[in-house]
Amino acid sequence: MHGINTPREIKVMIDLHKNKNLNLETGISCTLQCPDCARTIRQKPGGPGIPGKNLNLNQFSKLARFFKEIHFCGGWSDPIFNPDFISMLKICQTQNVDAYVHTAASHKPKKWYEEAFDANKNAVWRFGIDGLPEESHTYRVNQDGVKLFKMMLLAASKEIKVEWQYLIFEYNKKSIEKAKKLAKTYNLPLLLIDTPRNSKINKNA
Repeated sequence: MHGINTPREIKVMIDLHKNKNLNLETGISCTLQCPDCARTIRQKPGGPGIPGKNLNLNQFSKLARFFKEIHFCGGWSDPIFNPDFISMLKICQTQNVDAYVHTAASHKPKKWYEEAFDANKNAVWRFGIDGLPEESHTYRVNQDGVKLFKMMLLAASKEIKVEWQYLIFEYNKKSIEKAKKLAKTYNLPLLLIDTPRNSKINKNA
């Protein structure tokens, strides 16, 4: 991306046909080990490792001046682990940038989530919980799905727009109807998404 001085390692995808929308990789950190994630594959012994470093606030501020809609959706990372992420949400709020947060990691304390939700009341949060909360870790290795579901409910209680993203695997097909009822109980938008990512699931998780 020329003229903005972002590190070459930071993966940025721009769709100029949708009025300045940006899909942004904010860093290189994630606590999950999803079997088919590019991050997990690159971290295997002998793999190339994870390129780049965290996006900083100065770099992000330049992006926020240009783009009207930013999706925090990582391929190498989960956006919640950028140390400046809450400040980024605040910048989006003050500069009227639409913010969409795609997250599946659960390794932040409740206090952090409260601060993040309060930082930008207009942000939309999509939580990757693949199956019922207690079974999501089958694919989202290291995820505490029960905790993350509670954080999704916390966001909803603060009138933050949330979405429950449910990737459909063999292990969670049987839970779809229960998930629909659970989503209805809490008035949560449920996004059921077919995925080919079935061959490498850790059956012992």
